[in-house]
Amino acid sequence: MASTSNLLDTKTLTLNDILGNGKIYHVPQYQRDYSWEQDNWEALWTDLLDAYRGNYAHYMGSIVLQIKGDESDKQYWIIDGQQRFATLSVLILAAIDKINKLAETGNDAENNRERADLLMKQYIGQKDPSSLSYSSKLFLNENSDGFYQQRLLHFKQPISYAKLNDAEKLLWDAFEYYRKQIDHLFPEENGEKIATFLTKTVGESLKFIQITVTDELNAYTVFETLNSKRVELTATDLLKNFLFSLVSKSPSDLQMVKAQWKKIIDAVGLKKFPVFLRYYLNTKNTFVKQEQLFKSIKKTVKTAQDVIDLLEKLEKFAYIYNALNNPEDELWGGDKEIKDDIGSLNLFKVTLCQPLLMIAFDKLDLTAFRKVLNAIVAISFRYNVIGKLQTNEMEKAYNNTAVKVYNGTLTSAAQVIDDLKDLYLDDETFKRYFELKSINTSNSQQKKIARYLLYKIEGQLPDGIKTDYAIDDGTVEHILPENMNSHWSEIFSTEEHLRNVYRLGNLSLLEASKNSKEAAQKPFADKLQVYQTSRYALSNRITGTEWNTKMIQHRQASLAKTACGVWKI
Repeated sequence: MASTSNLLDTKTLTLNDILGNGKIYHVPQYQRDYSWEQDNWEALWTDLLDAYRGNYAHYMGSIVLQIKGDESDKQYWIIDGQQRFATLSVLILAAIDKINKLAETGNDAENNRERADLLMKQYIGQKDPSSLSYSSKLFLNENSDGFYQQRLLHFKQPISYAKLNDAEKLLWDAFEYYRKQIDHLFPEENGEKIATFLTKTVGESLKFIQITVTDELNAYTVFETLNSKRVELTATDLLKNFLFSLVSKSPSDLQMVKAQWKKIIDAVGLKKFPVFLRYYLNTKNTFVKQEQLFKSIKKTVKTAQDVIDLLEKLEKFAYIYNALNNPEDELWGGDKEIKDDIGSLNLFKVTLCQPLLMIAFDKLDLTAFRKVLNAIVAISFRYNVIGKLQTNEMEKAYNNTAVKVYNGTLTSAAQVIDDLKDLYLDDETFKRYFELKSINTSNSQQKKIARYLLYKIEGQLPDGIKTDYAIDDGTVEHILPENMNSHWSEIFSTEEHLRNVYRLGNLSLLEASKNSKEAAQKPFADKLQVYQTSRYALSNRITGTEWNTKMIQHRQASLAKTACGVWKI
């Protein structure tokens, strides 16, 4: 970061310093809603009790403020710290409410009324004598401020709790929580003690590092640094706040950007957004890691128009990204080949290729995209499913190819596929891995992969059935049964059974009724007769007089040769 002398002003202040200086604090309208819950309220209350009973200071972390307009106006944006500001204000209101109620019941009425009035002026704001509304010291975002100003500052019960939005419910629940804690802490109902708790413990014991900056870019540079090792704000929060801040001077632009942001989040999902954003960036940039997202965006997005252009592209790619995770997405229309290949990648749980697929769909024609997609399925099956090889270099390889497609260096499917040749396991290497492969079908996900593999090989055989593994009712048959009886125990030891039962050479396809009733755990000779009546070529082709480790190895080697013809470029 550049020298901070001209970027920010840093001070260590108490809450009394922050709220007692005539300054007004605004949560930017684009920032996320109030979101602290009971765990957060309890943690803050525990810290306050420790400070109260031990009479020592408690560090509350840093807050980042941006000067709003002219510094002489004493108006500030809260860039980082709105959850703490809001919660402490609610806690203070809960304590003042307690003092008000003491006055209402005649408990030291005159002094308690005066205490409540002075505390409101010191921490919350002054009441206008004509309108009786408060000139608040704190203004929350658009989803919370109305409730805060009209209800909480006037200690008014919600008309209908059920009709409050989520942020409003949390604010009211926090108020109720702290009212109960104040009641418990001061059962003797002494207004003076409650006031002292606010002014000394809450006001003086809580220490903040206040960082004040002059503009949006400096604010978010500091903001990002402070949040790099925290989980309070996600990368999505950080980016949204930054982008919205760049258009906040134009209400119409802000409204448009907010609507487009919502479309993007709705398309990809809030949790998946950081992954989507990284994949989008990796369609055109040298490999971007998750922790570099904000820096990468900040390098190129500096103006309101940059924000609008970025979100336009993000929205377009969000629909592509979403479709890559859903074979039934309308983007694929009735293209069965694409749907099958997208379904295969989803089954493999392979996603590192998505930046390349996103840019290939955008830049190449549909025929070329289809060829690239098909090649990636073959690469993924060989490299990820059967080889189980490390993916670190794989992701960078996909990124390098994606950038070349983006730049126009690669313009055809053949060029793209050739650029990926280092990821494609050659036949000999693939067969070597395949011949050693086991798939534990007791796991539901692995069982789907076994079905996929067996149906694909079945369809490759000259006399095999070409059908979809996802809809056909065939079952995975274990020639050596998963549960051995006395007959099979004479042929395979427990250790040999464990080593061989899930090997690919021991798996086949069989009709459900034949599997459970006719084959089951019967001796191999009896099973063989059942296999001869099956409609699946994989079972028809099983031969021999006995079934042992050597036969499993031999069959698996044969399947490996067929597999080379199924998953190939």
